Amino acid sequence: MTELPFEKESFDLIWAEGAIYIMGFKEGLAYWKHFLKKSGYIAVTEITWLKSSPSERARSFWDNYPEVAMETIEEKKAIISDLGLDCIGSFVLPEKAWWDDYYVPLEKRLEEMKIKYADDPVFVALAEETYAEIDMYRECSDDYGYVFYIMQKKE
Repeated sequence: MTELPFEKESFDLIWAEGAIYIMGFKEGLAYWKHFLKKSGYIAVTEITWLKSSPSERARSFWDNYPEVAMETIEEKKAIISDLGLDCIGSFVLPEKAWWDDYYVPLEKRLEEMKIKYADDPVFVALAEETYAEIDMYRECSDDYGYVFYIMQKKE
C-alpha cells in the first residue's frame, strides 16, 4: 500500500475501503493520486466525526488510536481539496452496515472463540477491548461513522 510497484498515472480508479488509515488519510491520498490518470478517481471509506463536538466517551476512545486521525466531514473535504482532488460525492455508511456486516458477526465469532481461548490472556484482553468498542458504538453511533468519499483528480 505504501510502496506500490506501478508507474505514475496507471489507474482510472483506486478503491480502498477501511484501509487508508494505515497510511493516514492525507498521506494516503497524497501518495495515491500520483497513480491516477488525468481525471481518475479515488474512492475510500474513512472513520469520520459526524458531529463537530462528539461526546467525551467517543473522543476519548478514538484518541487511544493514534494512527487514526479523526476529522469531521468538512475537515476531510478540505484535505481532499488541498491535495488537488475534487470531492465529487460523499455519504455516511448506514448503522445497519456496522451492525449487520461487522459487529453482529464479530460478536458471534468472539463468543465462539471465548470457549477455545478462555485461558489465553492475549485473547481475553483483545476480546474485552473489542466488546468495549461495540458497547461504545452502541452508545455513541451518532458521533462518528464511516464515510464514503469519492474524489476525482483535477486536470
